[in-house]
Amino acid sequence: MYQRRIKLKAKQKSFYLITNRITGGSFIFGDAEKEYFRKLLFDGQKRFAYTVWDYVIMDNHYHALIEIPESSEMSRQELLVRWQKYYRLKPSINQGDDDLEVFRNKIHDISLVVGNFQQRFTQWFNKRNNRWGKLFGGRFDSVIVDANCAIAKMMAYITLNPVRAGIAIEPAGYKWSGYAERMALGKLQKNDREIVSYLVRELGLPEDFLVGKDKRVLNRIWDRFRDYLLGHSSKNREADMATIGELLELADMPLKLEWPNRMMLRVRFATKGVAIGSKSFVADVLKNQKEILGYRRDHHPVNPRAWDEIYCLKKHRTWV
Repeated sequence: MYQRRIKLKAKQKSFYLITNRITGGSFIFGDAEKEYFRKLLFDGQKRFAYTVWDYVIMDNHYHALIEIPESSEMSRQELLVRWQKYYRLKPSINQGDDDLEVFRNKIHDISLVVGNFQQRFTQWFNKRNNRWGKLFGGRFDSVIVDANCAIAKMMAYITLNPVRAGIAIEPAGYKWSGYAERMALGKLQKNDREIVSYLVRELGLPEDFLVGKDKRVLNRIWDRFRDYLLGHSSKNREADMATIGELLELADMPLKLEWPNRMMLRVRFATKGVAIGSKSFVADVLKNQKEILGYRRDHHPVNPRAWDEIYCLKKHRTWV
């Protein structure tokens, strides 16, 4: 039985780690499929209210870090533009305020945002392959992310998927990921500076780090993020780590678990944690979503030591 989806209120900015897998774990994402899925993922930003901050598209699943802005941030004019694009109306057509407010709530809903690009991809794939029926194995997983302390960790988790899968030694060498795009183009989106402000905080960089021209700032932050991925300080410019196993050893992970188990703990923690962040952030989610969560027993933020000082709402038995 599915648990009701946990969402933050539309009046506050929220970040979600989104994950879904193809039914039966089938490896249907070839180059053409990955390219089209990526197109739908980003094109949806023109009609819905969301920003893709990071993503990776694997052969049988995908991950995306998505921000839903405060609903009040969008002006009436911008809302009307999205209305016209969504319903494919002529620019001259106006709309009443009541209808627009209903539409405002709709395009800020993470369930409708993700459902839209998944459904459109399924329709395209089925037509292309002369098939019918659902393509994704079930409801997508959505984990609420604390932007103040967990954005870099979620981006690292997303970026290292191809390395964990054994199909890339260097994350930048895997084409269908936000990290590879940033390394190749300098930034993923026009407003990339906004996500940099979160990374600066989490990576422990000075506040004046953001002072300077965009290109210089972005180059510096992605260099630092690269060091973060490789388990180095910014002063250590050694060669890349050959495997994710070596990376985790550098991260001072407890040695009583074999590496595959430690990695599975981190995977489950990232994708099944309901909410991820500081102890107070997770406690607030638990308090505000208590009725939806439907827990009969008392629950508290859990720190399974997948990342230091980062908590979630679910225990994971992989840890022994």
